[in-house]
Amino acid sequence: MVKVTDELINHLEELSRIGLGKNERERLKESLQEILDYMKMLDEVDVKEIEPMYTPVEIEAPKREDEVREFPAEGIKKNFPGQERGHVKVPPIIG
Repeated sequence: MVKVTDELINHLEELSRIGLGKNERERLKESLQEILDYMKMLDEVDVKEIEPMYTPVEIEAPKREDEVREFPAEGIKKNFPGQERGHVKVPPIIG
């Protein structure tokens, strides 16, 4: 079983480029150990007779017919900040 040590917490802190306080380190250490202990407990469950699920929803999603819907261009253009010669005008994104 994996044991969460101070060295592991320091390594994770370095990899994630975060700085933790002493209390945060202790809380993280305890939380990670609880998660790993729970995973160990799940490893002990006998699932030999259970068929794997590949998705939690096993029914096929209902499909709808494709339909063409017209949108009035003037109504859509009102949502943009400006117009110029019939085209929509937006702020530049290159900065």
